[in-house]
Amino acid sequence: MKKTTFFLTLTIIIFFSCNTNKEDGFELNVKINGNYTGYLYLNYNEIKDSCLVKDGKVKFTGSVSSPTMANYSTNNISASDKNFYLENEKINTEITYSKKQIREYNIDWFTIDKISGTKTSLIEKDFEDFKKQSSSNKNWQNELYEKLNKLISQNPNHRYSGDLLSEISNDTILNIEQLKKLYSSLNIKHQDSNIVKSLKYKIFPEQRLKIGDKIIDFELPDNKNKLIKTEKYRNKILFIDFWASWCVPCRKQFPKLKKISTEYKDLNILGVSFDKNEKLWLKALEKENTNWENVIDTSSLLGIIAEKYGINYIPYNVLVNEKAEVIAIDLE
Repeated sequence: MKKTTFFLTLTIIIFFSCNTNKEDGFELNVKINGNYTGYLYLNYNEIKDSCLVKDGKVKFTGSVSSPTMANYSTNNISASDKNFYLENEKINTEITYSKKQIREYNIDWFTIDKISGTKTSLIEKDFEDFKKQSSSNKNWQNELYEKLNKLISQNPNHRYSGDLLSEISNDTILNIEQLKKLYSSLNIKHQDSNIVKSLKYKIFPEQRLKIGDKIIDFELPDNKNKLIKTEKYRNKILFIDFWASWCVPCRKQFPKLKKISTEYKDLNILGVSFDKNEKLWLKALEKENTNWENVIDTSSLLGIIAEKYGINYIPYNVLVNEKAEVIAIDLE
């Protein structure tokens, strides 16, 4: 009886989210080319909404506090040619569904052909048109910088500004000084925290921990909730291993670390987990049976420690000598 009630409630929720118009929210109308059937999923923030496609059409409703990046997916492995932005407007999109073979995987692939009804779509179209017309010009670098400077200055709060700058910073078209000037025009408070962290990592390499620097001390709880300070390792060689229970490559390194800790008695290892879920961390520790101290930073890769150490990915490690100086970074 309980199971029946659960599925009935779930059906009502799905139907409600697909078909109910919300005041001061968005209405997203989707036309799908390519003979797609089944449920289509809309992913944004921490939400995964679903609607059943009928006659190649589907409608989502919801609400966002600011322009928010979104994408489509299916029950299978799926991807899109690009993301798009939701705003609290009536939005019309046209997408094309196809199958793609990437290595051994069959992927549900969506191409976003058209989108209208939002301020973001106008800004994005203007920039894409500019690229098509100007990218082959001899003065492309300066033209691109001036265009981005105008776009970001006029839309400093808009997430598209930060996302676009992050995308451009992956290339070598603009130099570091130009990227820094553009970054200074962004209102960081309104940008996605992951994008801001990525931008800082790429644009301000001088702010990262470097070989020869003194260690940046921190204090975190271990698996018995006892606070461990890095100062306790003064006058000792310390290997700091940054990892998380969900990071498969991180855990694959544990057998090697166990061997090293056994062979080199003077080497101290401190594991720092970036798990948000303490239970998953404790479960991983029990399974891996590590023989060195482990602590946890639940603020994850967006926390102060990751920022100060310049950690943008894991596994990551730092080797420190007896004088608390960094002598190696990211050893394999």
